[in-house]
Amino acid sequence: MAIMKMWLSSSIRQLTVLGFLLVVIPLMAALISTVFQVDRLTAQMQKAVRDSAQAVEASRLIATQALSMERSAGQYGVLRDQILFERYQTQRKQLTEAIVRLSALLPLQTDVLGQINKLSQREEALHDQLEKWASMPGSDAQKLDPEFKLADIVNPIPRLVTEWIVADSESMNLQIERVQRMLLWQAIALIPLALILAGVFSVLITRPLRNLGKAIHCLGAGKLTTPVRVSGPQDVRELGEQLDWMRQRLAELDQQKLVFLQHVSHELKTPLTAIREGAGLLHDKVVGSLNEEQAEVVKILHESSLTLQMQVEGLLSFNLAMAQGRPNQLQMVDLAGITHEAIKKHQLTMRPRHISVEKDIHSVEVPGEHGQLRTVIDNLLSNAIKYSPDATKIKINLSIKGKMACLDVIDQGAGIDAKNRQQIFEPFFQGKQVPRGPVKGTGLGLAIAQRYVHLHNGSIQVVKSDRGAHMRVYLPLTIAGEKDA
Repeated sequence: MAIMKMWLSSSIRQLTVLGFLLVVIPLMAALISTVFQVDRLTAQMQKAVRDSAQAVEASRLIATQALSMERSAGQYGVLRDQILFERYQTQRKQLTEAIVRLSALLPLQTDVLGQINKLSQREEALHDQLEKWASMPGSDAQKLDPEFKLADIVNPIPRLVTEWIVADSESMNLQIERVQRMLLWQAIALIPLALILAGVFSVLITRPLRNLGKAIHCLGAGKLTTPVRVSGPQDVRELGEQLDWMRQRLAELDQQKLVFLQHVSHELKTPLTAIREGAGLLHDKVVGSLNEEQAEVVKILHESSLTLQMQVEGLLSFNLAMAQGRPNQLQMVDLAGITHEAIKKHQLTMRPRHISVEKDIHSVEVPGEHGQLRTVIDNLLSNAIKYSPDATKIKINLSIKGKMACLDVIDQGAGIDAKNRQQIFEPFFQGKQVPRGPVKGTGLGLAIAQRYVHLHNGSIQVVKSDRGAHMRVYLPLTIAGEKDA
């Protein structure tokens, strides 16, 4: 827990350094262990080679000295020459030194040591015999008895030493294989451990950054009601707190914008009504006849007041939609009927431009507010007409897919850029495509449509299309929480 708290309180830089150290430490430990094992094994091999050479040399010297001593003892028994006895003593000393050296090199309880012990005992008996002869001056020549012979004991010693060297070499080979296996298993264990540690720290570092990215994406998409909560290192949490502060400021500004638009819309409605009524009185010649130029001015004034009225009503509808949390009145709405009504309503707009509607409309009913759903279809069709070239077709399909009603509105215009597919639902956003209709829109139609669709627990999206814009709306066939019949 303490380490985890340290991770969470650390910065990205500290977390990166800590992760690097924890990944490197096992690998460094493995490297140091490998070097230590190889050095130890190398030292043992060098010692084994050196001991083998010394053992071979000592066994050769023992065999030579033992045979020389046996020959000197035999000559002394015949000749009784003191020089021969002294030579035997010198050879005996050299033999003893060689036996000590060889015994120091050999492990306990080996056949070589057993043979050396027999040799030492036989040589002691031979030495006692020579001293016994030396204590009897003037005695006759004596022949060396077979029981004092050293050859039959010393001859197997070089062979036994060779066998010991071979066994020691095999033991060394087994030790080398054991070290190799140990290093292999060490590598097999440490590499996944290092990868796991690298993966853990990668997640610890990248996950907070991904959460920051999601929070920024939500802010960009206008989702200002969800608080920004980012866990992770201290610097990332501080950045998350700053993003949440920015979210609150954006929400306040958005609310102020809505209030401003609401006030402006209402303030514009009263003088707009007076302008329309005045233009209507002039158009109807209530205050007198108009010449041709005056009639043209009145016509422009009348059309401009209609345009302004549409824009003000769009602002009012947008403000009302944003203030709502759910539809006011839920009833079963005939989507097919209001779709036919919307098509009929726009016939006068489409006829001069030779735009036709290709429809495939099935009978579908959904729970909702009649006026809002009619506005959704009307806005989608109006938007398709604005951006459709003359003498083209608009396709409208209405069907049932699963538990949802599906409405498709497809035009043959320039289409919608991939980078603008989310922005087109933002208030007042208008793409680069120039509308072909007589009246330029306010950029609120799709925003209002999206808001109304969301109020009905549905979704609206831009479907990728090879040509033109393809808008698709999904609306649930039943009220949320209601069981299917």
